[in-house]
Amino acid sequence: MAEKYVFPTIQKPKIPYASNAGDSYKESIQDSTITTTSDANYKHTRPRTTRMIHSWTYVWTALSKDDYKKIKAFWEQVGTFQSFEWAEPDTGGKHIVRFSGTFEWQENYPIGYQGKLTFEEV
Repeated sequence: MAEKYVFPTIQKPKIPYASNAGDSYKESIQDSTITTTSDANYKHTRPRTTRMIHSWTYVWTALSKDDYKKIKAFWEQVGTFQSFEWAEPDTGGKHIVRFSGTFEWQENYPIGYQGKLTFEEV
């Protein structure tokens, strides 16, 4: 049986308070529409698939050292290749996702760690 990975419990990102952190929260939905244009210049569209893939970006500021260690260890375990269960911090909605960006964090001493995680639906 394959191992089931679950995103570790860490503090929620402070979405309305993430100053100087770029965009603190983004959600995007990838459209699956195929478009063709006929000789008479009519546009024909249809869905490639019935599913639209969601992706999310969250920025954390002032993350504690313990939480930073948890997320770093989890990243090293799953990388961008392994899927895992993740709950949206603001809605609690659960999704099967994988990381889709790089792991790039910095320590803002004495406040804590700041970084960004991007997730894409599997």
